[in-house]
Amino acid sequence: MNDNARENLLELLRRFMDDAAAQAAQADIEAAERVLEASPAPMPSPQTVASIKALTRAAAARKHRRAQVFRSAMATAAAVIVTVLIGRHNPAPAPRPGVNFASILPAAIWESHDIAADDLDLAYFASEIRQIEAQMHAIDSQETEIRGADALDDLEMELTAIETEFWKGSY
Repeated sequence: MNDNARENLLELLRRFMDDAAAQAAQADIEAAERVLEASPAPMPSPQTVASIKALTRAAAARKHRRAQVFRSAMATAAAVIVTVLIGRHNPAPAPRPGVNFASILPAAIWESHDIAADDLDLAYFASEIRQIEAQMHAIDSQETEIRGADALDDLEMELTAIETEFWKGSY
């Protein structure tokens, strides 16, 4: 053991023991190292090394065969499951419930031929829209006197507001 390793060992032992016990433990460890260096272990014979390698290869081959059998069994089971699932699959889609449009509008309006005339809100909005469209056409063709530079914009904004209120259900 070199001097740096001895110092590190002594410092480590001092963390767990008092100074005298740490030095005694270090002396015991160094004595054990000298005994081991004095009588090295013999090298195994080439036949022993070859038999150990053969046993290791045989064990690895058995383990590999087991893994292959397990993988093939799992692949077969997965194929059977997929086949069963595909066989049980129903290609016909489930029928979706339809919307009954007759339930949205009252029966009197639904049977009418002029829905806008039968519903008062629709009749009001339709007349407002026609009036604004007529005013816009008159302004475009210069038939009437312009109320200002932005009269056309005002009419468009009023038309947009009426259409928005109609779809929101405000009226």
